[in-house]
Amino acid sequence: MQHACRNADTTGKSLTMNFFSHFPRSVIVSLIVAVAFGHTARSDEPAIKASDAKPVAAVARVSIEKLTLASVDGSPHSFEDLVGDGQAVCYTFLYPGCPLAQIYCPVLNSLAAEFGKQGVTIVGVICESEAIKDLEAHKKEFSIAFPILLDTSFDVATLLDATMTPESFLVSRDGTVAYAGRIDSRYRERGVKSPAKVRDDLREAILDLLAGKPVRIPRLAAGGCPLDRPEVPQQHAASVPNAETPTFEAVTFYRDVLPILHEHCQRCHSPGQVGPFELLSYEDACDWIETALEEIDAKRMPPAQVESDLELLGTPPPSPAEVAMLRQWVASEKPQGNPDDAPPLAPLPDYGAFEEILGPPDIVIDLPSVAQLGPQGEDIYRNFIFPLNRPDDLRVRAIQLLPSNRAIVHHALIGYLDRATCVQAVKDHGGRDGMSNPLDQMPGFWDDMGSGFKVPPVRADGIPRTSFVSGYIPGNRSMICPEDVDVIIPAGSDIVAQMHYHRTGKLETDSSQIGLWIDKDPPAVTKKMMNLMFLFGSFQSIPAGVKDYRVTGRYTLEHDAAFVGAAPHAHGLAIWMSILATLPGQTKPILLIRIPKWDFNWQSASWLKTPLHLPKGTVIEAEVSYNNTADNPHNPYDPPQTVWLGESTFDEMLLPMLLLASDRPLDPESKSFVAFNMAMARSEFLRRLVERNYRYRRGPDGTVAIDPSYQKENHPQSIEDAKKK
Repeated sequence: MQHACRNADTTGKSLTMNFFSHFPRSVIVSLIVAVAFGHTARSDEPAIKASDAKPVAAVARVSIEKLTLASVDGSPHSFEDLVGDGQAVCYTFLYPGCPLAQIYCPVLNSLAAEFGKQGVTIVGVICESEAIKDLEAHKKEFSIAFPILLDTSFDVATLLDATMTPESFLVSRDGTVAYAGRIDSRYRERGVKSPAKVRDDLREAILDLLAGKPVRIPRLAAGGCPLDRPEVPQQHAASVPNAETPTFEAVTFYRDVLPILHEHCQRCHSPGQVGPFELLSYEDACDWIETALEEIDAKRMPPAQVESDLELLGTPPPSPAEVAMLRQWVASEKPQGNPDDAPPLAPLPDYGAFEEILGPPDIVIDLPSVAQLGPQGEDIYRNFIFPLNRPDDLRVRAIQLLPSNRAIVHHALIGYLDRATCVQAVKDHGGRDGMSNPLDQMPGFWDDMGSGFKVPPVRADGIPRTSFVSGYIPGNRSMICPEDVDVIIPAGSDIVAQMHYHRTGKLETDSSQIGLWIDKDPPAVTKKMMNLMFLFGSFQSIPAGVKDYRVTGRYTLEHDAAFVGAAPHAHGLAIWMSILATLPGQTKPILLIRIPKWDFNWQSASWLKTPLHLPKGTVIEAEVSYNNTADNPHNPYDPPQTVWLGESTFDEMLLPMLLLASDRPLDPESKSFVAFNMAMARSEFLRRLVERNYRYRRGPDGTVAIDPSYQKENHPQSIEDAKKK
């Protein structure tokens, strides 16, 4: 799905007009009734006011004569040298291998350009001596325009109490540490990008200092990569196993740790992959194992973790015993062991090639033009059209997206759309919407709803003219249908991939390809068809301050089908989601899919190893829990506010997509999606009544229209204007 911030001035109006244009007048009346009797939540919890940041203790003043760094050639650079006739020096601790430090290089470039002539010197500081050899290449790769100096003794880091990279310290002429901490509020947790408006903490601190004012928030916690201080015990090194934690005689890298990393980590954490650092060698593991354990503990890694009563394709996350073994290895000072003790390990797949077990694709479609991503800005979601447009239906047995730059492709949703709708989408939405950097250049189109929401009428034989059929996440390759199932791509369709690109701090390009493998069995060989069903949950809004707001959606099968997989979908407030099936005559449901820790940024499809037969009358139910408090790092609002059912990331929804194989179309009239659209229309209608002070009246014929007394200039045309009134 497209996840983009709603343009408050225009989007609400156009969406409502589009929604209502699809429904007869009698349906509009039912929306008013639904508003009165709709789903609401009760909570005894008070609304939680979110603070924009968490101040922590600070070093108030330092001896400026001790703030001496060195250049690569060993020449010293004192505080006096750096400050000159200016007002302050900003020391930002960096590490070339830290992904967050890389991402913030363009921001520091901008600050250096803005404030250098105003008397504030921006300096990068590197402590790790092993980073020196690649420093010049790093500066060139990320176009670093500010000086980078060395503190290999950690003296300055200790003086300023630096612990992370990136972490900034703004020191005034008299040695006062005016500000210390993060550069901005873009990340609430490591690797968790905040959807809320970014607060430029360091920039605001510099402005306060130059204006002669006290810095409003002088110290904020920084997130990123820990400084590698050999004398400081690591977080997991001192952990003592309890009675329930397994212990091992002697854990070594080659015999014990390497197989775990190979099984669970290296598909992404290897050269050219999306993982921000490598976990291939002993040295890699020594550098990054503590960070890896923190991510595993938080269930952020491996991403998109799924639970099920059934056997799923893919590799499960590390077991508790494997995690305990990694911790014991850290606690025992990371012994290397004998390379000859390493068990045989299968070569990593060639992620730069199409799936080898399928043979060469029957059809390869190139992206018509190169996608270019600027070094900084918001993530990009863009619908790319891979031209296919065949005169006959295609029976596809496998499909694969092959990015040329896997480091920037976060994930993708892949489907098909008829050519006429593609042409119109590019005409209407082919501009620069969704691009936040002037260097961004993207083919295809952008719109709030994404390709899956443009639903042309189904064909007479029940075949939909648009559908999502597959997805891409790092570490996975092709979508292969069960042997007796085909995906039918109707004649006249193009492939549409909604790409999620994330930035790396430097200019990047991508030229992805789509590979299709065609079912060559004679048409007389009967195959089941893949259906995509929308299992939506209907609600109007989620109140601020509610920590566990539940929404459910149900669907009853009208025909026998086989459950092949599912693509769960929600936005940033979701905490967990489950999909269950209750067979006719049974009371205990089957857990099809459960996402125990929902992450908006890691949405993907899960596939069963063996499809599950579901007879007619099976009830499939989805449930989600939303957390609309300041405790949720993915909350798009800070402080929290009412969140409505809607299509943008500032809205919320429950819309898992079920992949079901059957002998016939299961939803030939697209009833599931029409019902979802009705719920969206109802929510938008209510939102307008509540937030924009619109007035409506019901006519004698049952229609609902804007009240004749309504004067456009008297009513806010955006939510922001409504708040001002």
